[in-house]
Amino acid sequence: MEINKSTPQADLQKLYAAVVKREFLRGTPLNIKVFLRYTILFLLFPGMVFGFYAGLAITGAFCGILLTLVLTDNMQWGMTATLSWLALGLIPITFVTIDTWRRAARTRALRMMNRQPRPGLNSPQTSSPARLPLKWRPKKSNGSTIRIADTTVQAETDGIYAFLLCISNYSGARLVTDGPAGMCLLQSSGKKGEELQALMLYRLKAGTHELCWSLHADEAPQTTLSRLN
Repeated sequence: MEINKSTPQADLQKLYAAVVKREFLRGTPLNIKVFLRYTILFLLFPGMVFGFYAGLAITGAFCGILLTLVLTDNMQWGMTATLSWLALGLIPITFVTIDTWRRAARTRALRMMNRQPRPGLNSPQTSSPARLPLKWRPKKSNGSTIRIADTTVQAETDGIYAFLLCISNYSGARLVTDGPAGMCLLQSSGKKGEELQALMLYRLKAGTHELCWSLHADEAPQTTLSRLN
């Protein structure tokens, strides 16, 4: 789907809802490919819920007990211990399943809300389709450098607005948005050393808004922002 100034809001609404639904399904236990890993992990190693090293110690202790039962020919106790161990694994699996659903539902609700305008912002830097240069300012965090870029935009009416962020000579660092509220990342493409293009949709109420992004990078890359509609 090509997005431009002529794209109807109805089409953008459908596209936005479809992207949010796709992300929601990927973040729930319905994503079998990913969630199956956690199921197997906690079923066989329930102690991992306390962390890797603690889980390793608990698993080692259980294996020691099980080996002792086998060597002393207490097979019935050994079988009981094994079944109890597997049953114990159902507890973290249940917890992770419920927590995963809760987090995914909360994120979906945030993405479907409309961003409210912020009073007192500077004049919008872009209010019509344009290629606006963005400047990254450095910020120290835990000994590393985070680059932050922001801009103000004007939403003439309530609706969905599309923006294309282009980063030249992409370093491979993760691009982070200012939270999931009223926005979704539609598409992101670009390899390390090439140009990264991130297409984002925002649900904005009429008024002036501030959009912000961060990037872990030692040097500030050349970046432009284009408003598509």
